[in-house]
Amino acid sequence: MAGDTPMKLTLVLAVSLALAFAQRAPTPKPDTDIRHDIVQITHDPAKHQYVVNVLFNPFTTYCYGPEFEDKPVFYPVISPNGARVNREFPMVAGVPGESTDHPHHQSVFFAYDEVNGTNFWNPEKTGRRIEQTSASAHGDTLDIRLAWKDKNAATVLNERKRVTFGGDLGVYWMDHDITLTAAMPVTMGDTKEGAFGIRLNDTLKEAGGSGRYINAEGLESSANVWGKTSAWVAIRGTVKEKDELKPVTVAIFAHPTGLNFPPYWHARDYGLFAVNPFARNGYDPAAPKRMTQLAAGQSVHLRYRLAVYTGQVQKARLDADYAQFRK
Repeated sequence: MAGDTPMKLTLVLAVSLALAFAQRAPTPKPDTDIRHDIVQITHDPAKHQYVVNVLFNPFTTYCYGPEFEDKPVFYPVISPNGARVNREFPMVAGVPGESTDHPHHQSVFFAYDEVNGTNFWNPEKTGRRIEQTSASAHGDTLDIRLAWKDKNAATVLNERKRVTFGGDLGVYWMDHDITLTAAMPVTMGDTKEGAFGIRLNDTLKEAGGSGRYINAEGLESSANVWGKTSAWVAIRGTVKEKDELKPVTVAIFAHPTGLNFPPYWHARDYGLFAVNPFARNGYDPAAPKRMTQLAAGQSVHLRYRLAVYTGQVQKARLDADYAQFRK
């Protein structure tokens, strides 16, 4: 390079070496999967909890301790803008102005009323319970094993629940991939009391709150969504915390590979928001009863996504997200 000074030559050489080194930088190892940077799961065995963060912000906690007598639950559930979308009761009592009905509606839960005559949904003090037998975290997924035990401590159903978490700045979600296997011959009755759902924050419910339901067919309000079949249902509204209003959307997507798709919806204006794949007559008295009968060792498969958005998102966004989920 005629006319170049020694200082310029040194600078050009340094830049060339830096570019060469960058091009030869090692490929990240497989265990640095970006999903692990999005989702953090921390086990606290002393508190019987798995704490789940998304993008290092609180999303939910899987609680399996002895204080949850009926079943393990996911509590609380926090949206990306920091709104708590679940009701506190009965985990926290005495919240000013909060409802105290249906104490078995514990944040996010999965249970059913009629399983060989045992009621796993409504409160009972017979000793029946859904009991965790094991749990472990792998990357962005919790692998949970549960036993549905009747009042005699006999296992009726074995449940394997794989819950995978994800999200971005605008939405957090958890996929519940559930397999129920009969430990003995099992008959699950036809009742509206089920099955996978969330008890909504009182400020988000329809009756006395800000929320309004919508389903995949575009029907709106609990009056038009409850007891209907649909691929998904969402509720859009505002969570009020102290003097702050936080717009949110809570959606449940049902995967088409799940049992009895599309399922019925137990979406109540008082705050219960649930999907029920087992019932039919319980929602539509004109329809024949649907009895789910399993031989010992036989299984059924369910899959649902609970998604919590910042903002009251449009139906087109929910349709697009559902289309991605079903893939």
